[in-house]
Amino acid sequence: METKFKSSDDQLKQLVAERRQEVVRLQKSQAEQIEKANKSGQTRMDQLKKSLPQDVVTFLDNQEKTHKEEQAAIESYTAEAKTSLSSIEVSPENITSIHPGLVEGHLLSDSTNALALGWYSPYYATLHGSNGAVYWQGYNPGNFDLSDSANGSGSGLFGSGSASFTVYLDWWFTFKAPENRNYAHTIQVPFHGYYIIKADDGFWDSKEAKARIDLSAVGYQYNYKATGSSNVFDMGSQNINVNDRFDGYRTMYYSDLLGADQAYLRVTASFYVYARGGGSTAQLNFSDGNANYIGVPWVYIV
Repeated sequence: METKFKSSDDQLKQLVAERRQEVVRLQKSQAEQIEKANKSGQTRMDQLKKSLPQDVVTFLDNQEKTHKEEQAAIESYTAEAKTSLSSIEVSPENITSIHPGLVEGHLLSDSTNALALGWYSPYYATLHGSNGAVYWQGYNPGNFDLSDSANGSGSGLFGSGSASFTVYLDWWFTFKAPENRNYAHTIQVPFHGYYIIKADDGFWDSKEAKARIDLSAVGYQYNYKATGSSNVFDMGSQNINVNDRFDGYRTMYYSDLLGADQAYLRVTASFYVYARGGGSTAQLNFSDGNANYIGVPWVYIV
């Protein structure tokens, strides 16, 4: 997806292009690591079978049918879980339609802090898909539909039968720093969706599923500042069967030293899933149904 930039946004255009190249490298590296793990795992499995008694090899080969049946059963399992999770109403404390800066009916603003620049919404955004493509890119981003899933296969022994993906969602904020000093950023990102994580590890196999969501922030003015990060969700195990909603604002804090000039802030939400072995699945879904999406984040700068 190609978007025209405003003539005044040469710096932003460069930053977005550099970030795109970085994400491509990250996703390519992840894909290569998974491919390497699968090939190495299969090679080790083939070598192991050569040293085992024939009856044990026959048993392991017969187990492959079970792994394929478990892998096929995931589709109906997740469909049932999705229906159940989509019907659950968001609890009042996790509703994000109310501005995060609203306190007792009043918006936290410059009047409460003489140094505050106030609240900012994203100027630009890019949604990098797990398949390496750009799903959306442009100015004044709204809500995003986003999902990421990985399904394992086979026995999972020695790391074989693995799958993993990471989706990156970048928001760019820009503002004019009025003076030379440190600036503090309170970042609020709204989530509405759910997760499904399942793996059933046994004696003759090695299965696992996990999912993770991270927030990160990095400032730019003349050069990149230090990067800050915050994990907001991390769950997984070799024996796990969980599914639940993931709603509400998640907050992280970031600060950097700026001069009196134009400044940029990139906020990223990354969505990682991993599954190994037949019947294992890890899914993050902020897409299916009207109630599931990633909302528009806010940044309060002081």
